[in-house]
Amino acid sequence: MTRIRHLDVPAAPGPEPTVRDLLDDRATRYADHTALIAESLVTGGETSFTYAELRARATRLAAALAKAGVGKGDRVGILLNNDGAAEAHLTYHASHRLGAINVPLNTRYVARELAYVLEFVQPRAVVFGPEFAELLASLKPSLGGAALIEVADTPALGTSFRAAVEAADADLPPTPLEPTDDADWIFTSGTTGRPKAVALTHRGSVVCGYQSTGMWGMVQTSVYQSFAPFFTSTGSHSNLLAALAAGCTYVVEREFHVQHTLDRMERHGTTSTFLISTVLQLILDRRTPEELDAYDFSRLERICYGGQSASPAFYHRAWREIGERWDVDLHNIYGLTEGGTSGIMLVNDDHPEALARMGSYGLSIGRTGYRPWIEHTILDPDGSPTAVGEVGELCLRGPSTMSRYVDNPEATAAVLLPDGWLRTGDMATADEDGFVYFVDRDKQLIRRGGLNISSAEVEGVLLEHPSVAEVAVVPLPNRVLGSDVRAVVVLESSPPASPEELIAFCRERLADYKVPIQVDFVDALPRNGMNRVMKGVLTGDGGALS
Repeated sequence: MTRIRHLDVPAAPGPEPTVRDLLDDRATRYADHTALIAESLVTGGETSFTYAELRARATRLAAALAKAGVGKGDRVGILLNNDGAAEAHLTYHASHRLGAINVPLNTRYVARELAYVLEFVQPRAVVFGPEFAELLASLKPSLGGAALIEVADTPALGTSFRAAVEAADADLPPTPLEPTDDADWIFTSGTTGRPKAVALTHRGSVVCGYQSTGMWGMVQTSVYQSFAPFFTSTGSHSNLLAALAAGCTYVVEREFHVQHTLDRMERHGTTSTFLISTVLQLILDRRTPEELDAYDFSRLERICYGGQSASPAFYHRAWREIGERWDVDLHNIYGLTEGGTSGIMLVNDDHPEALARMGSYGLSIGRTGYRPWIEHTILDPDGSPTAVGEVGELCLRGPSTMSRYVDNPEATAAVLLPDGWLRTGDMATADEDGFVYFVDRDKQLIRRGGLNISSAEVEGVLLEHPSVAEVAVVPLPNRVLGSDVRAVVVLESSPPASPEELIAFCRERLADYKVPIQVDFVDALPRNGMNRVMKGVLTGDGGALS
């Protein structure tokens, strides 16, 4: 029997001007409702907060941050894995009590990468887990005078999180805050090889929350579950804000694990979740339909997936074994950090037709915006809408779009058009009924397990090796992760280098997920008439070229 799903669809974003106002409203309206279920480094296990407790604890932490010197406009770095998701969320809201700006820091960064981001951000404070103490200690020149707050009772570096909170005065006067003030800076990869800081305002963040409730299928009684790392825009922005806007319960997983994830969905009565395509593939591969049927998923209403392309066989299987067999809504979603997060989705009702229409560009990424106020179009190089079937650049327009790339007006002007359109850098086409198909990623990003990798950044590191004359970094298909990283290298005549040596060289300088797993040597890279490397020639079967 098909369940009746009561999903509120507002015609316009919500009224709250800031994220702080949004939390205050929910802490008043839904004071005793569970807001967050997440692991805590303070308690050493899973903990939960009601909305009233979330605000009270965040206010107390805000006082501790203020005592450490944090004020309006200052940046607060958050370097926590999801085993400290409770503290990450408290820090997020505490920063906003002060009018400070949250900066989630990538927990996979190595020293070189983290040093760059810290020097760019110039944080007033960094809240971090104990596993990062040694790394941060090695980066003291990059930290400047930042206050260091370690979520450990016996900190190796800086002040204890618990002690700082206990010593703080709970009475904290509100800091004046405007809707146009920055709320978050979230780093994203780019074609320059250096990560760019996406600035998202308070008003844009509130809008993100309301529009993401449409994507995740949330209402006040929902229980939403996700394993997205906090440093991602999904983990620190769209997930968090959507649950806040809905006033529902957000369950944060430490990490994805087939058994633990499914058990948690059953235990908490999860109503909706986001599983990137590769994760959904793992569930289907490692559990039979009969084993999945044994779970009590009677409250489950929606599964969102996407994040990277997959095979036609996967899409048909997901629809058959999840959408139809479980009687849940299946939504394929597309979005990006710069949209804050805005995007389009392939809704459940469109899945059968989209599956029948699959062609050379695979499954459509949809034709429906997260909310009615989000627009999308496909533009040609002159900025005019493309005709049906023509390839152009997918563009989005909506009130949650980033205000700018921080301290990068040239990059900002390149993607934010005067009429409000955001250039995504993704090439797409649409058919006569408005179904949009992803064609290629113009930004030359490689997506591995849901994380973005800048090919230019990896190329820059390899070019630092004395044996490398030229290099092109391209995706290598991986059935589970979507893509691995492959480097195609032209060597200097001397000294020679082995693939193993170059991989080890990268491992010392890049986060683990960015390191090439395969290095091939060629005499020359293929180039076009403009002398640009034709990476498409290199992505055929992934084998070595000669």
